[in-house]
Amino acid sequence: MKYTLDTEFSSLNGPKAANWMMDFQDIAHDAFADSNSHSRLLGNLLILEPYMHTLRQGLANQGRTLPTILQKAIDPLWDYLEGKKAVSDFQDFANNLYAATLDYNVGEEITEAQAEFSRNFVDIPWGKTCEWQILTWLSTLLMEVAATCGGRLDFEEFEEYEQEIDFSEMDEMLNMLADASIELTGTPLQSNKAVDVMNAWEQVSQTPLFRQVIERIQNGLKAALSAVPEQYPALREEYRRYTILPKEYAAKLLEI
Repeated sequence: MKYTLDTEFSSLNGPKAANWMMDFQDIAHDAFADSNSHSRLLGNLLILEPYMHTLRQGLANQGRTLPTILQKAIDPLWDYLEGKKAVSDFQDFANNLYAATLDYNVGEEITEAQAEFSRNFVDIPWGKTCEWQILTWLSTLLMEVAATCGGRLDFEEFEEYEQEIDFSEMDEMLNMLADASIELTGTPLQSNKAVDVMNAWEQVSQTPLFRQVIERIQNGLKAALSAVPEQYPALREEYRRYTILPKEYAAKLLEI
C-alpha cells in the first residue's frame, strides 16, 4: 500500500498507521515534489507555528514565556516568504544560530564569536527538549534557505546543498510527539527495545489524541500546497493561533 498525504490516518489499523508514520518524510517529499522552495518552507512553518503555540501555552502554565530567540528565528523565515527580507539580511544570524544548535546537540566546537552569540541571544535553558528541538528546526530551515539562495555558509554540510527545503526536522517532531503521546495517553510501553516501541506506536496511533496530531500536520501541509503568495500573511496569523496538541496537554508535554 502506498501512503500519501491524503491517506485518512484514522482509517488505518495499528500496523498500517505505524508504517505511515515511518514513511512520513517520504510522504511529505512526494506531496511537494512539484512545489517550489517557498511552498516547502511554508509547509514547515504551518506546522512550526502550532508547535510553538503549544509550547507557549505549556510555558505559561509554568509562569514562563516563549524564549525570544524562537520568535527572532521564525520571523525572518516568514519575512523572506512575504518578500520583506532577502537572505543577505539574515545570513549571519542563520550561521550563528546553527552553530549554537550544533554546540547543544552534538557538542560541536564553535568559534568564540559564535559562542558569544549563543550566550547573548539564545535564552533557552540547557536540557529543555521542546525549545531546543524547535530552535534546531528553525536554524536548519534558515541555513537551507541561505543555501538555496546563494547566501553565506560557514558549514560544509550546506556548501554543496542541492536539495529544496526538506521535512527532516518535521519528521523528528512527529517521532517525538508519538513518544510523548504514548505517555500522555498511558499507552503501555514494555521497554525501549525497537519491537516494544513499535508496538506502542501501533497502539497510540489508534487514540483520538494522536489522530488529532496527525490531522493538524496533514491539514497544515495541504494548506501549504494550495496556498498562493498573497495568502501567506493571513496564514501566518491564522496558524500561530493553532496548537499541535490540545491545550490541556501543553503543560504535560514539557514535563516528559
